[in-house]
Amino acid sequence: MIEVEVKLPVADLDTIKRKLLKMGFKETAVIEERDTYFDNRQGDIRANGEALRVRETKDHLTGESRAQINFKGKKLDTCTMTREELETGVEDGAICRNILQAIGYAPADPEVIKDRTMMQKESITACLDNVRGLGGFLELEILADSEEKKDAALRGIENILNSLGYQISDTVRMSYLSMLQKNK
Repeated sequence: MIEVEVKLPVADLDTIKRKLLKMGFKETAVIEERDTYFDNRQGDIRANGEALRVRETKDHLTGESRAQINFKGKKLDTCTMTREELETGVEDGAICRNILQAIGYAPADPEVIKDRTMMQKESITACLDNVRGLGGFLELEILADSEEKKDAALRGIENILNSLGYQISDTVRMSYLSMLQKNK
């Protein structure tokens, strides 16, 4: 799958949430996510613009927890976070992290911890993120089943951004991990 995604820094998540609700988005989850990123000894994964992470999620509404391992390929354009994404659930995030370390992968510092409100409208997912150490962000994403469909997905995302009073040029391409490391 191709994850077509933009990330927008926002000062007031509540205002953005109200606007999204007026546009027909529905709240689907309120969660805490704890992401641990990994790289090999040579640093090839990050150097190639790729990402390998273990994500642990706790749903504040249901109390349920889950974990997954995720690989993100290189970014496919120069203005968004669009890239191939592969992910699967794992039974235990701590064991998954330990396995990766046992075979030579090292965790990146720091962990990325965020409170996330997820919203959905048709094929568009909106994530309102309060990232510890960084503040508020809106992520808009659509999963496209082929690279040929990514331009149409991006147009849909741009329409939402424009309706909120923003442009694609207001978005950032840096990961939360990179932002946190830059701020150290």
